[in-house]
Amino acid sequence: MKTLFNFVALLLAFLNELPAVERAQFIVPPQVFIQHTPERSFIGAGMLMLENSDILMVAPWGRPPTNFEQIAAKFPVPMLYRSTDGGRTWNEQGRMQMEWNLAGLISDGGTSFLRLPDGRIAVVFNRHVKGRHGGGAPVIAFSADNGQTWTAAKVLIENDDAFYVMNDRLIQLRSGRLVLPVSRKVGKTEGDRDEGLSMLSDDAGVTWRLSRGTAGIDAPRGMQEPCVAELRDGRVLMMGRTGLGSHHVALSADGGETWSKPEVTALESACSSLTLKTLPDGRLIVFYNHATPIKAGAFFPRTPLCYAVSDDSGRTWSPPIIVDDEGVANKDRQNIYPSICFTKEGLVVMWSTHGADPQGSFKGQYDPNIGGGKRAIIGLTTTALPKNPNAQK
Repeated sequence: MKTLFNFVALLLAFLNELPAVERAQFIVPPQVFIQHTPERSFIGAGMLMLENSDILMVAPWGRPPTNFEQIAAKFPVPMLYRSTDGGRTWNEQGRMQMEWNLAGLISDGGTSFLRLPDGRIAVVFNRHVKGRHGGGAPVIAFSADNGQTWTAAKVLIENDDAFYVMNDRLIQLRSGRLVLPVSRKVGKTEGDRDEGLSMLSDDAGVTWRLSRGTAGIDAPRGMQEPCVAELRDGRVLMMGRTGLGSHHVALSADGGETWSKPEVTALESACSSLTLKTLPDGRLIVFYNHATPIKAGAFFPRTPLCYAVSDDSGRTWSPPIIVDDEGVANKDRQNIYPSICFTKEGLVVMWSTHGADPQGSFKGQYDPNIGGGKRAIIGLTTTALPKNPNAQK
């Protein structure tokens, strides 16, 4: 008994010395605002703030337990939502007014919005095409009336390769070039091994081409679902998920044409979703699932949802700050595919919450009775977005 008492005392002393995990400072705390249904799983949302401060949001179809071809015939394009109160509440606006004459359907990869210099809005979608391992060349459309109507959906690059693009990915460099990071299947099945590369446009999205170089890792999962940000010195940083226990980064010094060999970061994670953004002050912020993988190459755990900040161009990162840790104790929840929208009061974060198998499989993740679309509003304060004390100036 005395030995047990001493062990507990030592354990408590050790835990008391551990640094406290900081939580996000919420203006509005996390809340499910759209429930999953038997036909529709909320995943891969994209958001855009309009000039009048309204926020547009689109979330494509997930992988429901129904036939994809049946859904494609009925619902090829997703619903459009609008918030007039800074992301607190959302009103359904009906399906996007967009002509769709393509194979497949807009699917669970995600949505990217971007306001172009001429005032138009560009939107890019992942496309699910049968037999292409969950992918299919991404599509683009444009709106000249703040999202009321859209041009016909158009494939960026006609190619038979299986490409996959996630939400909140499309950026425009200071040079004017549009960069869309995508992953291309190298392995035989979805999730086997991918390489990261970019689709590039130098004419405001009229024509596109693939980057000359790729960012690859000869390891389980490869370099999957990349996102990009332009650094202060003009280089482009690519960050992708891997099967090696952390997110990796590659750099481009030529506007996304070629990429360095991916390198490890301190962002510990399974092969799970991430979203990278540039803060108004030029620092980087990444939202991801900070957790130790259950094994090499694992896709789980996928909670908690955290963020970290870098003020040295991604060389080092602040400790993770928790946004949503639902399901951590029982390992039975996914908090994934965050989308970010900057507002006057802070930032709106939107993500998908699903069930999870504690053993690390995808079994039960589309249970319509569990989860849905979740959102929170985080304040842009010094405490909420700490500077990294270890940053190299």
